[in-house]
Amino acid sequence: MKYFNKSISALLVSSALISTYVSADVNISGFGSIVGGRTLGDVTLDNVGFDWSQPPSYSNPPLNTREQILTADFYDVGQYNNDFSFKPETIFALQVVADLGEDLKVTGQLVAKGVDDFSPEFDWYYLTYHATDELTLMVGRRNIPMYYFSEFSEVGYAYPWVRPPSNLYWWQITQFNGFHAMYDFSLADYSNTLTVFYGNEYSHDNKEMNYYDKLYGGNATHVDELWTDITGMNWNLSGDFFDLRFVYFQHDLARNRYYTDADTVVIPAVVQKFIGFGGTIDLSSFTILFDWNSVTRNDTPGTKFPTYLISLVYNMDDLHPYISYSKADHEEVNVPREDLEEHYMLSYGIRYDFHPSASIKIQYDKFVDQAPAESGWRYHGDSDTLTIGVDFIF
Repeated sequence: MKYFNKSISALLVSSALISTYVSADVNISGFGSIVGGRTLGDVTLDNVGFDWSQPPSYSNPPLNTREQILTADFYDVGQYNNDFSFKPETIFALQVVADLGEDLKVTGQLVAKGVDDFSPEFDWYYLTYHATDELTLMVGRRNIPMYYFSEFSEVGYAYPWVRPPSNLYWWQITQFNGFHAMYDFSLADYSNTLTVFYGNEYSHDNKEMNYYDKLYGGNATHVDELWTDITGMNWNLSGDFFDLRFVYFQHDLARNRYYTDADTVVIPAVVQKFIGFGGTIDLSSFTILFDWNSVTRNDTPGTKFPTYLISLVYNMDDLHPYISYSKADHEEVNVPREDLEEHYMLSYGIRYDFHPSASIKIQYDKFVDQAPAESGWRYHGDSDTLTIGVDFIF
């Protein structure tokens, strides 16, 4: 069976999980990944203009040689270095769906991650009401449908790679508390789902922003990331050999930095808009996966983040070798510059479905930081990373 038919389409329909029958009213299912890896050398982040009398900052980045680092999970700051580790991406999850009758269900998902020392946390909890055969309403906490793979980005079994490229899936917010309304309809011979959603997310003591504050030489006690009035829609279109998704949403973005001996720094809210188009195309022995996205802000410099992914998978029964390329830029439209954040990732790997509910993957990632050394944006650094993992569902 082809990879696309075997994994993605089934997992999309079932919210990225295959349910195990427990009783007439409750289904329990789960997924997990045991992933280990390491980077393969050192990197020099050189800047001849560094002023050693001043602390490191955006405008004053240091000269240093350190171990390579690959941030495999930006949201939780799961990073590989030259020491082999299972912590950055290993995850276990359990989902319970209770049928309350009269077309009403409640879902809860408990997740434990290595990067959090396997401390369990309820990251999804929501009610689902099937108002009609075509209309489904959901209220509660779920992933924001930002990218094509966002709603099941942690379910490694759902895609060919060890992970969706982390230099695309890099946002400080990935989930929200809100409302979804989904309408299913047919258009010619194609299946369609139109979804509108609204919600908010108040991420206090945001892990990713705390990490970057320290990286830039800051001394904030913590950073809050606030996304409010998240309003958007996505349209999913499926045919015999393709599945496509278009998404648009916008929200107010605010960020607060707190200090022990100084006033809180409140960054005035800006409007951030997200537009994306992604999908999969199944061409017999080959599967093409892609995602194109553009994020813009109405701030003074006209900040823009264009990103894209293209990946090719060759399907040979249970073996699926693949290659992928992802690119991310940071641009300022109103004050054009060529010395901001910019990087790409080239990945090679193979997936082997050795069991109906489990697969093993081996992947090599080459991350190239393209920001000029003197710009202050070359903080990722180049890296070469090797990872191996087992993904499973139950």
